[in-house]
Amino acid sequence: MVYSPSWRKGIGEVKRCFDNLGLEVQGPQFLQHGQHLALPNAPIVLVACSGGRDSLALTALAVKVCASRGIRCAAIIVNHNLQEGSAKVAQNAANTVASLGVDKSLIFVESVQVKDGEKGEESAARDARYAAIIDAAKDLGASAVLLAHTADDQAETVIIGFRDSAGLEAVAGMKNITVRSGIRFARPLINLRRLETTNICKDLGIEWWDDPTNGDLTQSDVELPKSYPLRSRIRHTLMPYISRFFATDMTLLLAKGAKFAQDDLDYINSQVDIIEKETILKQNYDSCAHEVKIAISPLTKQHTSIRRRIIARALTAAGIRFSSNHIESIDELITNWHGQKPVALPGGYAASRKSQTITICARFD
Repeated sequence: MVYSPSWRKGIGEVKRCFDNLGLEVQGPQFLQHGQHLALPNAPIVLVACSGGRDSLALTALAVKVCASRGIRCAAIIVNHNLQEGSAKVAQNAANTVASLGVDKSLIFVESVQVKDGEKGEESAARDARYAAIIDAAKDLGASAVLLAHTADDQAETVIIGFRDSAGLEAVAGMKNITVRSGIRFARPLINLRRLETTNICKDLGIEWWDDPTNGDLTQSDVELPKSYPLRSRIRHTLMPYISRFFATDMTLLLAKGAKFAQDDLDYINSQVDIIEKETILKQNYDSCAHEVKIAISPLTKQHTSIRRRIIARALTAAGIRFSSNHIESIDELITNWHGQKPVALPGGYAASRKSQTITICARFD
């Protein structure tokens, strides 16, 4: 085993992630030298593996840390059936995962069918992948799913976020730990660079698969065509360009900025949690499919960012897809009330004010 700086850093990050997940050493025997098998009822983590360098590096790191703590390690490989030979790629990934020490009985290759929806094939593939992972995690009773997103992925996510939003959420990027359908998803490698995961694979002699849609095999000075996924074009063309333009490592800068923004966002959301309890009431009536009421009095002296997040949560509770314009218009019902008409919302909903209450409601036809 070559204990390179990248490997040592990766081990430290995975250990820190496990600590944050509450995945502690399962017994004193695991503090002793030598190999010790995890107990059959020990906690289990599920590594989401694509066969690429990042996820294979994560698998190797997770196997090592799990063994040192008496935790079971499983892996799932999802075949999206979008490329010729994808089944072989998935099986090769499973074989590599087994060679890294994951028990073959805990390696799952899931085949999914991607239905191209209104958000595009890339989004549909992601939804299908997460659905398969969540099902597997629930079947296993996994304590967490480990995702191999790196600092490079974080920077790309921030850039994509700027396209969709100008808010703090865009700058904050991906959180270290999130919950989806009751399953915890953790990103142990979020502070590692792609170069470091590449080094780990090279040090361990791991052969990885390069997804052709990533554009990794295209010359760096050649712009990827628009037929490639947006994230691939950002990675291959935009990030190198803005780094050259500003003469600094913009990937590192954006990833670090995301960490600071997440801290700020966590604090703001903790305050919103408190205010929400006294301002939002969700009800169902025969005359209204989903009705959400917002009490105005507790919000009148709150900061704009608190008010608007409360409004966003109310709209989410009503199941409404909304934009920043909708939030601003409803905020006007609080801060600039002069008897204006209800705010029209998507899906036949409307937000109207009466006295000290805003009601968000969709009427049955």
